[in-house]
Amino acid sequence: MMKPKNIHDALRQIQTLTSCIARDTENYLDSPGDYVPSEYFEDVKDAALDAHMLVTWVRDNLKGETQ
Repeated sequence: MMKPKNIHDALRQIQTLTSCIARDTENYLDSPGDYVPSEYFEDVKDAALDAHMLVTWVRDNLKGETQ
């Protein structure tokens, strides 16, 4: 992981990571397999998407303060 240059860079990295978590979890859920109950991964996916949306909200609100 690269060290962020500023708060916006850190938030961008978090947003990218949480988006990848959700995408990878969704891909796992779409593939056949009996490793772990899918309900567990649904909760993980929902939490990752919630975090992604919160980071987007914070970034949007910080833009007004820095201009």
